[in-house]
Amino acid sequence: MQTSSSPPEYSAHPSLGLVYIFGIAKAKLDVKRSRTTKDGDHKMRVGVVGVGLLGSQHANVVASHPDTTLVAVVDPRARPVKEVADDTGANHYPDLDSMLSREALDCVIVATPDPYHREPVVEAARAGIPYIITEKPLATTVSDARQMRDAVEKSGSDLYILFPNRFNPLDRVVQYAAQNGLLGDPIHGDVRLDDNISVPLELWGKRSKDWASGSSTAHFLLSHVVDLLRWYFRPADVVEVYAISHDRVLGFTPDLYDAYLTFDSGLTVRVKAEWIRRFDALVEFELTFSGDRGGITYRKHPAFRSQRGLRLDTYGESRASLDRHIRELGKQGIRGKVISDPKARSPLVLEFYGEDNPLDWDSALHHYLQAIAAGQSEPALPRFGPLPGLDDALRQVDIVAAIVQSAQTGKKQKVGDSRS
Repeated sequence: MQTSSSPPEYSAHPSLGLVYIFGIAKAKLDVKRSRTTKDGDHKMRVGVVGVGLLGSQHANVVASHPDTTLVAVVDPRARPVKEVADDTGANHYPDLDSMLSREALDCVIVATPDPYHREPVVEAARAGIPYIITEKPLATTVSDARQMRDAVEKSGSDLYILFPNRFNPLDRVVQYAAQNGLLGDPIHGDVRLDDNISVPLELWGKRSKDWASGSSTAHFLLSHVVDLLRWYFRPADVVEVYAISHDRVLGFTPDLYDAYLTFDSGLTVRVKAEWIRRFDALVEFELTFSGDRGGITYRKHPAFRSQRGLRLDTYGESRASLDRHIRELGKQGIRGKVISDPKARSPLVLEFYGEDNPLDWDSALHHYLQAIAAGQSEPALPRFGPLPGLDDALRQVDIVAAIVQSAQTGKKQKVGDSRS
């Protein structure tokens, strides 16, 4: 496998005590780029930056995808990057500069820890990489997000952000219900996304505390929630937040964030994310929504003795109408059924069961790669909408930043707009 012979540069994030290594080019690289085509005569050439828990998975997806070739992987840790390279047949490099200067790439996937997305995104854009896909959150600061925005807008690179929850079948049911009036006017929601305390303490091995101290439940968990809510209820958007946090257990990052989000439509949603829960599961994720004509109970990663699934209670819908919605969702590969019980408080409901609609985290990246390789901005999923891009990423950063600031000040916080 090809490696760089030059020593990497070191940069330390001031809040971490964690040294993360990236060789950063000081000038725009003059690299001849290959081009993707829609007729299938060229596979998209991809490099992956970071081969941790997610980056190694992404490398395997790229290596096995019919429309892509995994050209190279980057990580300063010699052993993990070599293992991934050996498993996938890719070249490996200790720093980004080496990969960008030696490889002709169509796409770079950034899977570094939360605070370290800016440098690889900016440098990939400056190097003229046509497509950049980054893990969420785009950034942990508004300043970093805006620097990435400026870089990709100047270079003309297309930036996409990985929000895999959008691709889960039951999340698509929530979005379908909201967009097709099955809730009526959405009024209120309650979303709880909690991790076991082992996540900040143990998930990344010896690096866990250092890694978690550069992030938080707001950035690591609520970034998922914020994006889902904006996608479910678009074009409504969050305009104001009020949040609290606690700092009594972990010490190196907030224990939890608990926030109320107000949308410009009048919808309010309480969102809460913890890193100090003690339960058997790694994660619990549950959502409820109420509208003036319906409600949703969604157990995504359910709590003790409950099963994954979604129930949609409606008011005023006929059996024929609900059957039609089941057929429409069936066209998207989503399986559900109409439950009829004239004696029940809700005589007609829609139910969707987890065992009939399995989660597949790798399918999200698959859809990104497939769409980009085909020159499309939308995945091959009916009614899905565009892939999450720069605007979605910036809005998520702005909303999470408002949550953090509100918790710090104890006051309501208007959400800024980094899109312009």
